[in-house]
Amino acid sequence: MKPDPTQRQTDADQKRSQQLSMQPTKSPAVLPGYELIRRLGSGAYGEVWVGLDKNTNRQVAVKFFDHQSGVDWQLLDKEVEKLVSLATARHVVQLLEVGWNEEPPYYVMEYLEQGSLDAYIESQKSIELEKCLQLFEDIATGMVHAHHKGILHCDLKPANILLDEEGNPRLADFGQSRLSTDQSPALGTLFYMAPEQADLKAVPDARWDVYGLGAILHTLLEGHPPYRNEQRIQRIDNAGNLEQRLAAYQQALTDAPEPVSQMQRSLDPALQTILRKSLATNPNNRYHSVSEILGALQQRKLARARRPLNILGLLGPLLLLIIMVVFSGVWYQQAVEDAEQAVRERVYESNSWVSRHVALSVEEELRNYYQIIAFEASQQDLQTHLRTVLNSETLKSIQADRQPFQTITEQQKAFVEEDSRLDFDDYLEQRLSVYLDRVKSDESNPKLASLFVISATGDMLSIAYDEPVQSQSVGRNYSFRTYYHGQSEDLARDSSPETLTPVDHTHLSAAFQSTTTNRWKIAISTPIYADDDSTELLGVIALTLNLGDFSYLRSEQIENQFAVFIDGRTTKHNDQVQIQGTILQHPIMDEINNPTIDPFRIDGSQLQQLLLGQQQLYVDPVGQSSEHAEYQKYDGKWIAVIERVRLPGRSASDTGAPIESEVNRKQSELLILIQESYEDATTPIRELGSQLIMEGILTVTLLLVVVGALWLIVLKRFTSSHHLQPK
Repeated sequence: MKPDPTQRQTDADQKRSQQLSMQPTKSPAVLPGYELIRRLGSGAYGEVWVGLDKNTNRQVAVKFFDHQSGVDWQLLDKEVEKLVSLATARHVVQLLEVGWNEEPPYYVMEYLEQGSLDAYIESQKSIELEKCLQLFEDIATGMVHAHHKGILHCDLKPANILLDEEGNPRLADFGQSRLSTDQSPALGTLFYMAPEQADLKAVPDARWDVYGLGAILHTLLEGHPPYRNEQRIQRIDNAGNLEQRLAAYQQALTDAPEPVSQMQRSLDPALQTILRKSLATNPNNRYHSVSEILGALQQRKLARARRPLNILGLLGPLLLLIIMVVFSGVWYQQAVEDAEQAVRERVYESNSWVSRHVALSVEEELRNYYQIIAFEASQQDLQTHLRTVLNSETLKSIQADRQPFQTITEQQKAFVEEDSRLDFDDYLEQRLSVYLDRVKSDESNPKLASLFVISATGDMLSIAYDEPVQSQSVGRNYSFRTYYHGQSEDLARDSSPETLTPVDHTHLSAAFQSTTTNRWKIAISTPIYADDDSTELLGVIALTLNLGDFSYLRSEQIENQFAVFIDGRTTKHNDQVQIQGTILQHPIMDEINNPTIDPFRIDGSQLQQLLLGQQQLYVDPVGQSSEHAEYQKYDGKWIAVIERVRLPGRSASDTGAPIESEVNRKQSELLILIQESYEDATTPIRELGSQLIMEGILTVTLLLVVVGALWLIVLKRFTSSHHLQPK
């Protein structure tokens, strides 16, 4: 970085300075008490030498003035007076002695061996921001002292700033300075000089030094003064005489873009403002005094010093709010989960009680059905009709020439129309009507779907239905059904009855789909023995009931809680016992009213967990189907409990007295599942949770508003407070 020369009044002065600098190196004079060591430099008015104070052994700078240099001795005298008046300012180079009447005249100043700020900037690639600001603040402080003494420097630039041993800046070269009361113009250095100062008629103004300080700060930050580039320098040099060059300089600064926007270094907004207001080309937009610059610097310092507290003050409440929200969210979630778990356990316990109650109710109803079928099997009229039908030649012909189950032969049709068999039908219909009438008078009574009798070889002899049916079952062989052979599963329909043995006691069949109605039913069957010979088996009588006809299902149930009948039989596959879960009765079956719908099956692992009593959320397979819109309401999660139905004990006589203890009674494959909607059960919890969330949001919003209002008050207080005065 090259030193920038001070703009002089005439070109002759510059020529004279050049001539002086070319003179041989020699001491201009011998000073008493000082030893001149070397020439430091020369200028338009004379030479500067480095000397040694013999008394203190301190280096000094001696400035000699040549009478032939055209020095305005009146102005020079004023400069000395200004230096004397600034003798106590630590940011100004100190005047030690004056030899005004000597030949040549001189004055002695303290020597600052670290050189100028200009040389320091040239030696540094980049100066740290805080170092730049510290140097700038010291320079500005020195200028405040000068302005307080009524002295305007008028030629501020890095070359006129010297650095002491500690690197602190000192103001020097007050050759162009003016008193604040002076009216004479003073030119400074290009690109450090305010544009309005570049006028031979300009009146000195403190804002000239403000601009000079801004240019020094720009140079410290960027390494060069604002606006300066080779193109502008060439344009100014080629403008013509001094006045034209000054006008070109003013025009160049006025037309140029704002220097702050062209800077390479990124600055904070406060520092940008200081630079922008210091370098404003319009003096009315510039700081009016150097004190205002120091005040802005102090405000920036205070703002940055307060920043941690401000951030803490701003973020502290926000951080507390975030912590509150986070922990409140965790606590809320945990509270909701605990509340939902408590509700789930309560509902599970309630459903457990309901499932046991329903299972016991079903068991009691099964006991009634057991007693009904045992009573009907003991009736003499039944045996009379049965013996008559068994003696039918048509039946014997059917038994002798059995056809596949699906085949309806002419013999079977003839057998259906025989009078004795029709009489048997009338008898069973009368017996069935007795029970149907009881249901009409009291719905809690057992409801039979059908009553039928099959031969000892499984042939359907007679059957009575609770409602009309179109298909024919009389004459067909049903020995494959579990109500005939008493095994756990139905066999193939064309199984040979000669290989099967009918039940020898009252038996609850596996659930089956009726071949006539396609509804899921269960049958309770019991053997019919001859009265005169208890070993003679005449046939098997059975009653059926629809699974939806149990009294609990026919009564009004709790909303969103219902019972489901499940076939929970086990099968053996590859030496592994597997459990099936076929839904036999579900509310959807009554709602759709379509007996031909495919059965729904529960996943075996889910059913096994339910049987083990694990409190898992149950997924209803009905809700997983998309065939009908009615299925969707069964989607979602359910709290479910399952209970096995135990079989009534075997009776020793028609009175129904059990010969098996209540403890040892066998469990059937019929399962009762009570399910209740998890969503509905936990709705109050979620509603309360939603209310708490809304209240929490409202609370946080109010806290944010309060914190924001407090911060607005604080910001308004600080922005309206007066600038701190410099020391």
